[in-house]
Amino acid sequence: MFNPLVHTGDTLKKVITGDVWLDMPTREQFSTATCMYKVMPIGVVAPKQIDDVQRLVRFCTDNQISIVPRGGATGLVGQAIGSGIVADFTKHLNRIIGINKDQTTVTLQPGCILDQLTAYLRERNKFYPVDPQSMKTCTLGGNIATNAAGPHGIKYGSTKDHISELTVILSNGDAATLTNDRVISSDASTIAMFEAARQLLAENEKFIKSRAPKVAKNSSGYNIYDSINDGQLNPVRLFCGSEGTLGIIAEATLKIYEQPRHNVSAVVYCSGYEQTAQAVQFALSQSPSAVELLDKSYTVVGKGIDPSIDALISHDFQSMLIIEMDGNDRDAIINQLNRLLSNLLEQKLITTCQILLTEKDRSALWMLREEVSQRLNTNQDQYQKASFIEDGTVPVSKLPEFMTGVKTILDTYKIPFSLYGHAGTGNIHCATFVDFTTEGRRIIEAAAVDVFDLLLSLDGSFSGEHGDGFVRTPFLEKEFGPEIYRIFTEIKNIFDPHNIFNPGKIVGKQDGNFLHDIKYV
Repeated sequence: MFNPLVHTGDTLKKVITGDVWLDMPTREQFSTATCMYKVMPIGVVAPKQIDDVQRLVRFCTDNQISIVPRGGATGLVGQAIGSGIVADFTKHLNRIIGINKDQTTVTLQPGCILDQLTAYLRERNKFYPVDPQSMKTCTLGGNIATNAAGPHGIKYGSTKDHISELTVILSNGDAATLTNDRVISSDASTIAMFEAARQLLAENEKFIKSRAPKVAKNSSGYNIYDSINDGQLNPVRLFCGSEGTLGIIAEATLKIYEQPRHNVSAVVYCSGYEQTAQAVQFALSQSPSAVELLDKSYTVVGKGIDPSIDALISHDFQSMLIIEMDGNDRDAIINQLNRLLSNLLEQKLITTCQILLTEKDRSALWMLREEVSQRLNTNQDQYQKASFIEDGTVPVSKLPEFMTGVKTILDTYKIPFSLYGHAGTGNIHCATFVDFTTEGRRIIEAAAVDVFDLLLSLDGSFSGEHGDGFVRTPFLEKEFGPEIYRIFTEIKNIFDPHNIFNPGKIVGKQDGNFLHDIKYV
């Protein structure tokens, strides 16, 4: 009897030098990620080299099978799962190729773990400044696909600001090299794709610029706003944040920097969300490298991790802020922090504060931030965390309205929650704790709509760094308007005319329904 799965696997094994799995245990393993969704793929492929990725793309195009690129599977909104073939980059294409001769860039493969790169660069007195809290397990390919950022994005920006060059596999099977100002390829159809995209964006450039999100960070929709300037296309900016929907990242060259000699952190405690938001705005005047929010309900999850962490969360507070500065003059940094803390106390925006002068104390503070995030996201069954709001972003001036507005909405629906994240860029993560019963799902859907409406009323974005995936895609036309969403759709059609690459993400059904394929029911 003819079995299409066996036929697909047998054919793939003839053209792929890497691994091909169609067994149920492997498919089950790759059917979900750090998200609330579960979709069974027809198979999993671990490419061994770039040629493998090209052959996989050609095979899937010829057979109308979708491809879902996958790194560390740390995405919270469902980007790394799908019903086609999952392409796993962590097994083979995971190396750091090396620092380049200019000593300002490093080349690596997409399955390289961010923490691995951080350690490699530290040994060479270099650093890469993008630092999401999942850095122990997330991959650089995934970071590029979602335009990841982190606590220090306030000073160093997001992934798109640190890409020098990408090698991408396109729908025609070509491995094209993208820089910030050109496309290198001998394939005429590749050049035609990028020229079509350039023309589309150039024709609409004035309108696109007028509709650019008014936030410090945005990872929602395609990054068409930074991708066109005076009619010239920036191919890297277009692909960064595209969630594997336009092509597959096969190699990347990233910018690296000299390691600052000193990092000094302070922790401050606030009695309410409004005071916290005002303290954030005040702190920004001192050019910090990080201003990170952790509310009380978030920090209590960290109780028992370490005695030094327990000491940090023993205070009476609504929320705490981690304020950090870096540079080469330690005394100057400490003096600057002391002046800031004195002003915050004088303005009665904080109740108490402390500068952490030792690396041990500073590490404990950041361990609290990282470990609680890991607990919530990797033990979602235990905490009943639902990632349906997750990482909205507003202009920093509107943080008070956003934080108090979210509280009002979730209190109305009786949904317990925690607020945390990158307050210095207006990027607030919201963990909600609900069940997925019929009534629970109804409440989730209604609350999500209300929070998204709040974000829009404050000139915000639905995502500052986690991307759209299954959660935000059904709302993107509402977020950006029909004209911009039409441009998103045309970009998708130019690069992926057969809808092979990670379908249903960014460009997908616009019906507001994100509660499908839930793994908890």
